[in-house]
Amino acid sequence: MKLFSALILITLPILTSAAAQGSTKNFYLVTCTDGSGRRNTYDAIAYYPKGAAKSNTEWPHDLAEVSRPKATWEGVVREAEFENDSWFIARIDKGAASLKAGEIAGTGEFEGEPFVCFKRSGETLFADRPVSCQQLYWCPSIDVSGGNKPGAARRRR
Repeated sequence: MKLFSALILITLPILTSAAAQGSTKNFYLVTCTDGSGRRNTYDAIAYYPKGAAKSNTEWPHDLAEVSRPKATWEGVVREAEFENDSWFIARIDKGAASLKAGEIAGTGEFEGEPFVCFKRSGETLFADRPVSCQQLYWCPSIDVSGGNKPGAARRRR
């Protein structure tokens, strides 16, 4: 994993400059609360199709609840439906909860488009009483072809 992390760090400037020509899709794996009590805490995946969130007042284009009450993201496959049967599939590594913010924690896929997921520190992604969502992982696209990939990911039924 350290070699992979080093390769990502070396290629990140290349990916960053190429990103202007590539996909702008971003997903955040979040834990949200919409009131007090355990039943009001849930996990969701937030979708920002036009780039990363710029402030905690910017609500996502779409938010898909994946478990209520909240569960674990690490060591399991979590998936959510967006845009009429298009699925984002997140695979966060077991033990990723103990990583430092910014470290690679896993991967994701949206309709065949690859994503890499980074550990976040739990800061608020968006909030408006009574809803508040804290980001645990950020998954930007690493596709520089513009996000048009054949072979769509489909939810296992």
